[in-house]
Amino acid sequence: METQILKWPEHLPWIHPSDQRCLSEGLNHLLYFWSVNCPHCEELTEHILYSVDQLGIHLTCVHVPYTEEEKSIEVVSEYAEEKNLTAPIVLDQDYEIVTTYKIQGLPSFCLIDKEGQLIDRKMGDTGWEKLLKKLEKQP
Repeated sequence: METQILKWPEHLPWIHPSDQRCLSEGLNHLLYFWSVNCPHCEELTEHILYSVDQLGIHLTCVHVPYTEEEKSIEVVSEYAEEKNLTAPIVLDQDYEIVTTYKIQGLPSFCLIDKEGQLIDRKMGDTGWEKLLKKLEKQP
């Protein structure tokens, strides 16, 4: 896997911003690429939230808009509230993070180590299951 340092474009809007935007010592960081109109994302979100909570992994949700309407902070905020999605959400309005991490479809996941290096990248529900098994094996 090529190395990639986690750096957030400073100008992007956030919902529920927190110190999780910074890498935490000793913890891996999961980037969850999703969209409000992605049916597979909707099915997986609750499972992902439960799993990262159980495993103590820092989660940042990267919202990837399918349409111009989905670039609205209000649209994403309402969806997040409905789904009880309280993790930090960055709105990747111009697909900068998607491009950096070479995301090709939704949902997708990138696991970042405590130094900010990309450890793994997976896509879809089967990708999530594989990544979850890897996470569960880590100390």
